[in-house]
Amino acid sequence: MSIRERFVRSVLEDEGRRLMENQARVLQQKLTFHTHLLFNTRKVEVKGGDEMDGTLEYGHILYQRFLDIKNLHQGNVVVRRNRRIHNRFIFGHYSSIASRLMYDLTDDVVETFKEMEG
Repeated sequence: MSIRERFVRSVLEDEGRRLMENQARVLQQKLTFHTHLLFNTRKVEVKGGDEMDGTLEYGHILYQRFLDIKNLHQGNVVVRRNRRIHNRFIFGHYSSIASRLMYDLTDDVVETFKEMEG
């Protein structure tokens, strides 16, 4: 595995870990859990590929995506719950991954990976 592949993998693993931690904190603040299904079914997996290629897969229960946009009708009043528990994290970490992959592979980072190698 080349240094670039290891760098991409480390960035994706770090961002996946951060995504799970940040989202877990907000889920616990904004939602009331009865079965913990929403919380326990989330998973992150990093898959490697060719040079400078990798995939961060985020899996979750289907209805999590729709909790951001759920409206409740109470009589004639529509109550919008601004939970911000899905898109905010997905697109925020997507932006962070793109930025880190573009700018963080410096000579110092290459040297660090070479030292870890042997």
